[in-house]
Amino acid sequence: AKRKKAAEYLNRRFKNVPGIVTPPLDSATITSTHHLYLFQVDPSQLKGDIQKVKERMEQKGITQIPHFAPLYRFSIMKQLGYDTKAIAATCPNAEHAFLHTFTHLPLYDFSQEDIEYMAESIVGIVSDMRRT
Repeated sequence: AKRKKAAEYLNRRFKNVPGIVTPPLDSATITSTHHLYLFQVDPSQLKGDIQKVKERMEQKGITQIPHFAPLYRFSIMKQLGYDTKAIAATCPNAEHAFLHTFTHLPLYDFSQEDIEYMAESIVGIVSDMRRT
């Protein structure tokens, strides 16, 4: 319930920020565990992509978790003999999403002050990236 509340807060805070794409939350047919928050940017609205956002988040002490990746990026695929570069070449949308648009934010048992710091810092980062 606390993680859900944090995700809902982040969605409300990010909703009208140009350059941030908010994820869908719970619906009538889907209920999330809210173990992570899918944080996504639209690089076409920023002067940079998620890599630059992650770099700036790190400078502010904000944890991000590159948790999910396309399967072919896992080392086991190469160990099993798959040509992972060839597979990546056939998956431009997955590559673009993974490298340029998204990461995950933790939804730990944050205090309201912590979640607000994270949100305000990210809004500031994205706002700066639109301008510079």
